[in-house]
Amino acid sequence: MGLVLHDNPASSNGLKVRFCLAETGLAHERREVPLARPRPASYLAVNPLGLIPALDDDGFVVTESHTILRYVALKAGRDDLYPAAVRDRIRVDEFLDRYATTIRPAFFRVEMPALGYVPGVGFGAAPPDAERTAAAIAELTPVLELLEGMVSDRGAVLDRFTIADCALAPVLFRHGRTGVDFSPYDRLAALRESLLSRPAWTAAEPVS
Repeated sequence: MGLVLHDNPASSNGLKVRFCLAETGLAHERREVPLARPRPASYLAVNPLGLIPALDDDGFVVTESHTILRYVALKAGRDDLYPAAVRDRIRVDEFLDRYATTIRPAFFRVEMPALGYVPGVGFGAAPPDAERTAAAIAELTPVLELLEGMVSDRGAVLDRFTIADCALAPVLFRHGRTGVDFSPYDRLAALRESLLSRPAWTAAEPVS
């Protein structure tokens, strides 16, 4: 069977894994999972939590997008993407943890009103709410300032391209249509341009 990625084209978590898979060149099959809940029983048999994505490697199932990123890099033997050196690896893990607990939730609070997100249904299920979007963008400013100070000036989150970049790229991409302005943040703007110009990003088939 080989590698099978269960994801959805509109899932940012699925996209980060597709980006990483494209960078590694690992051959894989994609199977689409609907965003609407309840998820199909066939998918719940793979991932009982029903979260997207899941990676099945000949019956060994890996869930949680950041864990999948680590697994893909390790399977491909890519210690440039997930460093072997302890301190370098810790920096990647540190960013992924910060992203999951602080950065991603703040961006999602903008996406919900800007892109009409309805829980259990997905994006585009409700009309955009301009007033709530503007308020959420204003609240995002401290997070953007935090990110600006965290990322390097080398066109990558850290000092070189790693799975940390795979994790962040989908959000930088999606917020090209929410009204978030990255131009005041030189490093973030440069990072966005660098990541979205990589051939593997195009190969990951981002959905606008």
